[in-house]
Amino acid sequence: MRDEYGLALLAADVRDDLSRFHLLHYGSRVDGFLVSGHNSGTHWLRFMLSAAIAHKLSLPPPAYSSGPHSDVYIGHARHRRRFPQAPKIGSSHHMPSRLIAWLGARNLIALPPVVLLVRRIPDSLLSYFFKWQDAKALGPLDEYLAREPRAQGVDLWWFIRFFNRWGALKRVFPDRVLVVRYEDVERDPQTWVRRIWAHWGEDLCDTDLAAAMAVSSRSVMQANLDPEYGEDIAPERATREAAQYAEPDRAVLERRLAQHLRHAFGYGDIRETDPRVLSQPRDREQAVA
Repeated sequence: MRDEYGLALLAADVRDDLSRFHLLHYGSRVDGFLVSGHNSGTHWLRFMLSAAIAHKLSLPPPAYSSGPHSDVYIGHARHRRRFPQAPKIGSSHHMPSRLIAWLGARNLIALPPVVLLVRRIPDSLLSYFFKWQDAKALGPLDEYLAREPRAQGVDLWWFIRFFNRWGALKRVFPDRVLVVRYEDVERDPQTWVRRIWAHWGEDLCDTDLAAAMAVSSRSVMQANLDPEYGEDIAPERATREAAQYAEPDRAVLERRLAQHLRHAFGYGDIRETDPRVLSQPRDREQAVA
C-alpha cells in the first residue's frame, strides 16, 4: 500500500517520530490542549471558547479574534498564564510522534485532556490551498495535490499523516482525546462549546454559552480581526466555495486517501471529494474557514 512513496513517507515519519514531543514537553504546563488540523476552524472555535470561559470567570474576553491578542486563554503552550484563576489551554497543529502512542500503551506516560479538532480532508485541504496559494507559492492545484511526501510543509500527505497519528493516539487514550468535527460544531456550536469545556474540567452555565454564541458569527469574527496581524481567518464564503477540484484532482485525492488513510474519524467515505461541508450550518454567517 505504501510502496509507491515508501522512502519519502519513511523520511517524513522518522523526522516526526524523533522530534514531535510537544504533548510531553508542555503537558505539565497546561490544563489541556486544543490540537487542530490546518484550516479546520481553529480561530472561530477558540474565539467562542474564550468568550465562554471569560464570562464564567468574570474576566475580560480576548480583544481580537486573530493575532497574538486572541490567545489570552487558548494559545501556544509556551506562553505564560495570563490569569491565575483561568485554565491554560495549549493550542497547536501538532502532529505527535508515534512513540507517544507506544509509551502510552505501556502506561509509561499520561496526557492532559486533549481536544482534537478535525475537518473533512478534501475541504480543509482546499481551504488551506485557497488561503496560502500565493503567500507560500504552492503553485497550481493539480501540482500541489500530486507532489510526493516531504518532511516539511502542509499538503494532502500532511493531513493523512495527521489523521493517522491522532487516530492511533485516540485508541491508546480514548478518554483523554475528545475528537471534535468542524461540521458538527457548525450544526450545534453551543453543545460543542459546553462539551469541550467539560472535557477540560469546566462546567458552563447558559449565560456563559450565550457569551460564546454572541461572538460566533462570521461578521463578528471579521469585525474583531487584529488589524496588525494581517491573516484573513474568515474569507468570504462565496469566493471560497467557487474553488473546485477538477476530475483528475479528485482521482488523485481518492486514490491516496484510499491507499493511506487509516483513521477517518467517522466521516464515512472520506474519499468523496465534494469540497462543500457535510451539512449546512444553522446560520450561513456562522461557519469560518
